[in-house]
Amino acid sequence: MFLPQTFFTMRFLRVSLALAGFAAAASFMLAQAPVASTPKPADVAYEAYMKLRNEKDAKMNQVRFVEVANAGFGFIAQYPTYSKVGTAINSLASFGGQGKENAANRLAWITYAKFELIGQKGREDLKPEALTALASFEAALAFAMVKQDRSRETTQAFREKIDVLAKMPGSERFLSGHERDFGEMIRTGQRPDGAETFYKALLAHKDKKVQDMAKMELGLIEARRTAYAATFTGLDGKPIDFGKMRGKAVLIVFWSPNHQGSSDAQVALKELYSDYRKRGLEVVGVACAKEADREKVDAFIKSKKLPWPTYFDGKEYAGELATKFNVRYVPSTVLLNKEGFFVENALQPSRYEREVKRILGIK
Repeated sequence: MFLPQTFFTMRFLRVSLALAGFAAAASFMLAQAPVASTPKPADVAYEAYMKLRNEKDAKMNQVRFVEVANAGFGFIAQYPTYSKVGTAINSLASFGGQGKENAANRLAWITYAKFELIGQKGREDLKPEALTALASFEAALAFAMVKQDRSRETTQAFREKIDVLAKMPGSERFLSGHERDFGEMIRTGQRPDGAETFYKALLAHKDKKVQDMAKMELGLIEARRTAYAATFTGLDGKPIDFGKMRGKAVLIVFWSPNHQGSSDAQVALKELYSDYRKRGLEVVGVACAKEADREKVDAFIKSKKLPWPTYFDGKEYAGELATKFNVRYVPSTVLLNKEGFFVENALQPSRYEREVKRILGIK
């Protein structure tokens, strides 16, 4: 049977339209589908350096020093304005292991890093930003030496490195952190009055970041001599009254549902809380997240059955508790003693039990 040409024409048009519609739908679906973001080179380099630096099973020897130095200095030189370069600098300066058993390793690393730094500063390909970042590293290394061997000479050397850094372009990215460390060195050297005088002088510093840091540190000094007695309303609608926690060791644990590590730390704390709750331990969770995350905060608490009260105001790090104790990241844990005085705002989970037992007088 012969079919007229119009039939084929119409059929062709219907197929063409169908294909066009399919293509349009496919294009729409592709446009709506989430596109996996490609990690930035600086992010990749930072993660690679930190992974190498934090490798637990690596032997601490000359080969290890060379590997970490190459990775750390290489990262600093290539990405001196990266948002986490300060963290990379401090982690490189403090390399060598923790505790008294690693004192010799830390001293050996500091000695090695000093010589390596001379070569790094002499490189002809360094940008001005990289030179400033290396000056920050030099100050951080001087602070590491103070913690290793506190003396008039090491303290003076630390101060000189900070002053040199302050004269360099772009130093405001690093300066407040080093000034904070210098003030903390004064305070922990049994000179709390000297630390207060130091921070008050910094209120007139030309760098606003240094001024803001000094205000926060002065607030912490006040918290160390004024018992904390504020009252808040928890997520469950019940009051959180710090004034009624006298006689107990209090851990104020700052976390976020958007930070896996801090969330995991909340869950891990349940065992310690169970062991010491009846012996005088109180825990208060503080969710540092935005108001849009309220449901996520509530869902996490319920799913993990956290047994302590949680405070959430939707202000992230601008909330009253975070501001009061100068908490700028998670996870962070504030420790209050039995009298309600502030003890520390960066207590690590590995020290929870030891500090709780110390405060409660448990052998």
